[in-house]
Amino acid sequence: MRRLASLALTAAAACHSNGAPPDADEALACIAAGRGETYAVGLTHTGATGALTFKLMSATPAPPGFNDNTWVVELSAAGSGSGTPVTGATITVTPFMPDHQHGTGIKAKVEAMATPGQYKIAPINLWMPGYWEITLDVQAGSVHDSSVFKFCIQA
Repeated sequence: MRRLASLALTAAAACHSNGAPPDADEALACIAAGRGETYAVGLTHTGATGALTFKLMSATPAPPGFNDNTWVVELSAAGSGSGTPVTGATITVTPFMPDHQHGTGIKAKVEAMATPGQYKIAPINLWMPGYWEITLDVQAGSVHDSSVFKFCIQA
């Protein structure tokens, strides 16, 4: 039994001898399958209810990467009030790996910035390589909307 356990440990070490963390191949598979979005400054989504526009103004690192990330997002009204900055919003950030059915234990903090409608979010902890969906759920007065940004995270 000890010999079998020793062989298993040796095999596991050999699999990761290139320095890549476990599951690093998931990021490559995610990219090859075209699952994530291509990061660009100003990446824009219309919210699920169509009430808000979500714009990713910056990401550090850029593109979004392994471990802690800082984003600046801009929220504005969609539809008849199109372009009006959304101030006073409460934003809940939920990073989630659907392939593994888990998120992160580190809660992101959101702070309003000097520019109306812009919010800094940090840390967005993407602690594992692979496919992540980052949901921004917004409540601003009587308006509720959400959007999901999807990225392939490499180690």
